[in-house]
Amino acid sequence: MSEQTDAGADALDAGERERLAAALEARFAAHLEAAAAAVRDAERRLTEARDRLARAEEAAAVQPYRSSRLVFMRETVTEDVEALERKTTGKKVRAAYRFLLDRAVELAAGEVQGFHDDLAAAEHERVHGVEACRAAVDRADAALEEARAMEERVRSAERSARQGLAVLVDKLTASPGQ
Repeated sequence: MSEQTDAGADALDAGERERLAAALEARFAAHLEAAAAAVRDAERRLTEARDRLARAEEAAAVQPYRSSRLVFMRETVTEDVEALERKTTGKKVRAAYRFLLDRAVELAAGEVQGFHDDLAAAEHERVHGVEACRAAVDRADAALEEARAMEERVRSAERSARQGLAVLVDKLTASPGQ
């Protein structure tokens, strides 16, 4: 008889079942929302990465070929030095030298600017180039898969808690003697 009394004392009424279900939902709500938000954020990042890749591919496809003017300037300065060597009068040598000096200074400025332009272009390619954008898409895709897997683990934890609640309800609402 004491076992029946204990079973009666442990029995769940409908109100308590509802409170337990509400408590379970309340405790998981923030985690489920956080997991869903992480998936949405990962999806947004993947979309953005794909958009950047499309823009980078388009830019690479329409980028015209540009030859470096420095190649021609170097050759011209070399030719100007050779031309200076052929001058025979002092007046012509001075004029040719002034011309050579102007060209050589322009070449030097172009070399410095070209160096900085090449560094900037390499940095831009490293960050915004097609290969960089492809790598970003791959990373975003992997992050999305990880977020989805995490969300599924959160949902699995909730399902386990719900199964536990169902077992608790079954055990505590079973008729005496079962």
